[in-house]
Amino acid sequence: METDPHPLIRLFLNGTAVGFALSAVFVTILWLTNTLEIATRAQGSKDAFLLLFILWFFNGLLFGAVQISYVVWQMGRSDD
Repeated sequence: METDPHPLIRLFLNGTAVGFALSAVFVTILWLTNTLEIATRAQGSKDAFLLLFILWFFNGLLFGAVQISYVVWQMGRSDD
């Protein structure tokens, strides 16, 4: 017997998935445009992967939280 997850759990999973996808796009744009010379400085370091992971992870948390809070905010609005 298969049951669908609770709508709130689905909301949080969708919000975090969108947030981490947006974060991947954002970090890629930062890397390719070499904003603040991030790419130049990281390429000479052995910890470039760690830098990219930390940027992706924490921006993903931020973007995911914004996605979830926006959806929750829209739930409370009436369609007058």
